[in-house]
Amino acid sequence: MVNIARTTARTTSRLPKRLLRRIAGAPLVIDGNTLDLQMQAFATLAMKRAGDGPPTVDTVRAAFREMVAATQHNPVASVATHDRTIPGPAGELGVRIYHPATATGAAPAIVWYHQGGFVIGDLDSDHALCTTLADRCGAVVVSVDYRLAPEHPFPAWIDDGVAAHQWVVDQAEGLGVDPARVAVAGTSAGGMLSAVVCQEARHRGVPQPAAQILVYPGIDQTASGGSRDSCAETFPLSATTLAFFLHQSLPDPGAASDLRASPGLATELWGLAPAVVVTAGFDPLRDEGDRYAAALDAAGVAVIHRTERALTHSFTVFGGISRAARDGVDRLADDVATVLGVDD
Repeated sequence: MVNIARTTARTTSRLPKRLLRRIAGAPLVIDGNTLDLQMQAFATLAMKRAGDGPPTVDTVRAAFREMVAATQHNPVASVATHDRTIPGPAGELGVRIYHPATATGAAPAIVWYHQGGFVIGDLDSDHALCTTLADRCGAVVVSVDYRLAPEHPFPAWIDDGVAAHQWVVDQAEGLGVDPARVAVAGTSAGGMLSAVVCQEARHRGVPQPAAQILVYPGIDQTASGGSRDSCAETFPLSATTLAFFLHQSLPDPGAASDLRASPGLATELWGLAPAVVVTAGFDPLRDEGDRYAAALDAAGVAVIHRTERALTHSFTVFGGISRAARDGVDRLADDVATVLGVDD
């Protein structure tokens, strides 16, 4: 992770192409994909500010928090939010609830799990994105501050994710939502957690969520080759960062093959919730997300699948510095509205 000031980040959204190209250098092309110019210029500036010391949990958490604050798009002002706690499997869980002005009647709901490799991230990480989804879908979004490693070992976040989804279903009337239209969703690690919640629901014999929205998900902790190699040095998620997250969240290498850590290894996918799977061209996790979308489709699960070929991992937090990233957020919101059956 890197430390970067908001003023520096916003520079890439204002400069003309000729100056952006001077900053970025030659176009970056990987696996036939060409990186968005604003993203490439920002990545170049950001990496020049990268620290040389070994990462620690505290420094990576702080750097990610600073980057998100500097780069995400503006939240939708008409979406009301409030923070509270809910009962969790090991104590109280923090949540942030988003109520859109566009909600009518019993609204759909989205249980949201943030990104961060199960090591970093918090309720602010996907804040702007959650306001966009709430507004576009007329949905109540419940963002979950699940427990993180290394303080809380695997499978703590799985237990929290399952419990939070069940709480929203159980409290649907009080939240003003339709219990039959409660989806699970998330970015990166949160996307993986959403996939696990669906698989766990089938194992427990309880109804599936209304949908699973998996945004650049890390779906297979055992994956190697392909985009794991070709995108090993991409910003903001590199092979080194992936290894750091894996060491912190799954110190026991044998746990990587547990389906709760690698739901992409599951072979029985029939009957799972309809899915939106969005991957990114410049992301080590791209191939495993694409494979999971294909496997869901082959199992008869309805899937909306798209690769944002000009964008990077975590593109949803870069809408404030890249027009292409903001467009990607809007396409994602439209996909979620479609899978939830929301009329335009």
